[in-house]
Amino acid sequence: MEIGKRLKNARESIGYTLEKASQESGIGQSSLSEFENNKREPKFSHLSKLAEVYRKTIEFFLTDKLLPEEIMLWRDEPGTDEERKKTEVEFKQLCQQYHNLEILMDEVKEPRLSAPDINEIEKFDYDQAELFAKKVQDIFRLGDVPIASLKRRLEEVYYIKIFYLDFSGSAISVVSKEFGPSILLNAKNKQWRRSYDLAHELFHILTWNIFRGKNTIADIDEDKLANAFASRLLMPEESIKDRVKQSLNDEGQTSLDKLDDIAREFDVSLDALVYRIARLFKIQKDETDKYLDAAKRLAQTHKPRPSYEPARLPERYCDLAQRALNEGKLSLMQFAKYMGISYKKAQEYLAEDEDFKDEKISISVT
Repeated sequence: MEIGKRLKNARESIGYTLEKASQESGIGQSSLSEFENNKREPKFSHLSKLAEVYRKTIEFFLTDKLLPEEIMLWRDEPGTDEERKKTEVEFKQLCQQYHNLEILMDEVKEPRLSAPDINEIEKFDYDQAELFAKKVQDIFRLGDVPIASLKRRLEEVYYIKIFYLDFSGSAISVVSKEFGPSILLNAKNKQWRRSYDLAHELFHILTWNIFRGKNTIADIDEDKLANAFASRLLMPEESIKDRVKQSLNDEGQTSLDKLDDIAREFDVSLDALVYRIARLFKIQKDETDKYLDAAKRLAQTHKPRPSYEPARLPERYCDLAQRALNEGKLSLMQFAKYMGISYKKAQEYLAEDEDFKDEKISISVT
């Protein structure tokens, strides 16, 4: 593909008009148009600035490789096309940087993910989604309270790339031939919402080849299956039944306060727990609706749950970047870009490590 077409593709992928690209880059509209139409060759300084604005590498404009078509699967898209494209481009850039670090440090990992027993969309119903969640819980060794170890195991054992950014919408998932399975979560959402979104997007990752087989876009039925999977994964039947039975009084009743404690333990909303209990204990819809109304009133009187601010970048990503810097495989400028920090801050990382990297530890073996 000619460089002009790549420049135009990069601009359109982030949702910029020529006017917007000119404002962001400081390069005149007429020059940008000439670059895109191959009427004028851009200088290296032009490519460097446009790579920064479009969130691409300079190599992207110079390579002859075909551009991969990635399907970004959204949950709650932003209201504007420009914001959607900008978020997708930023997410993809982070994924590519992560993959570059893996290549630099010779630590490219092949995710070994579980696949459903069913590979036909028509046969995938809610019961199958829940059975698949049970299989994933067991194979991933998530234990009695899955959320306690879910994110760590997805990142460190199954090498799914998980990032957090501030954006409109809940989450994005993608399975790329270039950089593998990745998930983007909204850092502004409450902690329990991020947990649910993570489990929801995991379903899309694990069933990608089934539902994306013909490059189709997700419909509402797939999202409902993902919800059923997430509910079962985060709130295992045996665990929830056990906790609920422990909370019952002599008359076989429990309180919303006690259920709220259970919801906090499993890092789900009280509403989600009530729905799950209704399904497990076969509670009628009118009774369920009554409990949901009471749960909403309770939420208005309770103090909000504490919700930690997640780190933007995965720990493994940061560790790879730090080691690449120490071994001279990444310049300070590149390190600053990859970590999203200033050049001055990047220098501190190097200075902090110099005093300790040669430290020896003595261990007496008896």
